[in-house]
Amino acid sequence: MSDYNFKGITPESIELLCQNRFNDSKAFYEEHKEELKQGITVPMRQIALDLSDLMIDIDDMMMTDPVRSVSRIYRDTRGNRNKIKYRENMWIFFRRYKNEFPGAPFYFFEFYPNSFGYGIVFWLYRQSYFKEVHKMILKHPDRWLDAVEACKQAGFTYECRDVYKKELYPDAPEELKPYLQAKNMSFTYYNSDLSRINSPALIDELKLSFDIARPMYDFFIEAYENMMNDGLIKPEDYYR
Repeated sequence: MSDYNFKGITPESIELLCQNRFNDSKAFYEEHKEELKQGITVPMRQIALDLSDLMIDIDDMMMTDPVRSVSRIYRDTRGNRNKIKYRENMWIFFRRYKNEFPGAPFYFFEFYPNSFGYGIVFWLYRQSYFKEVHKMILKHPDRWLDAVEACKQAGFTYECRDVYKKELYPDAPEELKPYLQAKNMSFTYYNSDLSRINSPALIDELKLSFDIARPMYDFFIEAYENMMNDGLIKPEDYYR
């Protein structure tokens, strides 16, 4: 284990974050702002910093700014039905700059009061665009299955939020069909042992899993670039 910036996120810091969410009070937040910063925000930014070299090696267009990659404790409730102003969960996204690459696949790390997790996600604003992933799976089935196996070796589990009800590719090989119904995908790992995020060993764990799962990110980002090259995804359509 190397000498990392990240030293851990303590149970006491997580408890304070939960208390801040429970109180949902600016006065409480201001009173404990520095404790929350040093106990939660700074360690999360340190994780981003410690992983930055690996993430740039995976994708040299990856945004790794620790400040911009980490969620804020204070929520923007404008236009949101949930008016609770403070979070009890925090996350880091490793992705290309979203204004230039909206909907690009990304790596993430997050924690909740009773669990933590990480992995690779590919969600698109327009789910029909995900058929480009289907096309690549059909064109390169062995490469796809190798990427799926890499995710399994990384400890990740396949998940899909939304699927097509009608079978789109009835003649496809059976081992590919579960993925060919998907409108989005993620390969993730979750654990309820929060003691594991209170140690710099977490960085080694994330580095190993993220690197092993690299073939899946490469597959996703190639499909995404195809969408952009075909004019399906246009940044100006999302940020006007």
